[in-house]
Amino acid sequence: MSDRTASSLPLKDPLAPQGPSAFERWWLKSGFVNLLRISGLTVFLAAWEISSRLGYLDPLFASSPSLIIEKLFDMIRDGSIWPHVAASANIAGIGFALSVIVGVPMGLLMGRSLTIRATLEPFVTALNAAPQVAFLPLLIIWLGIGISSKVALVFLGSFIIMVVNTEAGVSQVDRKLIETARSFMANERQIMMKIVLPSALPYIIAGMRLAVGRTLVMVVVAEIYAATKGLGYLIFQAGGLYDTAQVFVGVVVLAAAGVILNAFLRWLEKKLAPWQHVQGS
Repeated sequence: MSDRTASSLPLKDPLAPQGPSAFERWWLKSGFVNLLRISGLTVFLAAWEISSRLGYLDPLFASSPSLIIEKLFDMIRDGSIWPHVAASANIAGIGFALSVIVGVPMGLLMGRSLTIRATLEPFVTALNAAPQVAFLPLLIIWLGIGISSKVALVFLGSFIIMVVNTEAGVSQVDRKLIETARSFMANERQIMMKIVLPSALPYIIAGMRLAVGRTLVMVVVAEIYAATKGLGYLIFQAGGLYDTAQVFVGVVVLAAAGVILNAFLRWLEKKLAPWQHVQGS
C-alpha cells in the first residue's frame, strides 16, 4: 500500500463517541425487563413468606415459600418426585406431539380448501365449545384407565387449539404473494411450503404456546381421576392429606415446566420467523 493510499484512509478519533457496548445493548433489549420480572417475583415471595411467619396466613392452608422449597428438596433428595414427573412428562409429551402432528396439517388444509373447511368446521367448532374434560369418563370406558385415555384427553384439549390457530394463520397469508407464485407456475405444494407455511408459522407457534398450558391442565385432570402416579395424582393426594406444601410442589413443577416450554417456543419462533421480531423489540 502506498503512502498516498494509506494517508487517504480515515483515522478513528479516540475521542469520538462510541456505540453502546454489548452489555448496554443487552440491558436495553432485555436486561431491564428481566430485572422487573425478578423484582416483582421477589417482592411477591417475600410478602408471602413474611405474612406466613407473622401469622397473617395459616401455613395449613397457604404454606410458605420456605416450606415449599424444603419439601421440594426433600422429595428430590429421596427420589419420590421423579416417578410422578416422569409419568406426567410421558403423557404430556405424547399428547402434545400428537396434537401438533395432526392439528397443524388439518389447519393448513382447512385454511387452503373451502371444501375441507366447510366439512370439518362444524366438528371443530363443536369440539372447541365443548368442555373436553367431560370426555374423560367416556375415554376411560373406551380406552381403559391406562396411559391411552390420558393421552387422548391431552390430545383433545391441545389438538383443537392447533387447528384453530393454524387455520387463522393460513387465512392471514397475503393473497398477492400466492397469485405472484402462481404466475411463475408454482404448484400447490410449492405454494404451501414456500409461502403459506412460513407466513402461518408465527400463528402455529403461538398455538403451540397456548397448547402447552392446555396440555398441563389436561394432564392434571386426567391424573386426578385415573392414575396412581403423576403430578396430578400427587396434588390430589396431598390435598386430601392437607399437605399444602406438597400441593404447591406439584403446582410449582408444572408452572416451571410451562415457563420453560414457553421460553423455548419463543426462542424457536425467533429462529424460524425472525421477521416477526424487529430490532429492539
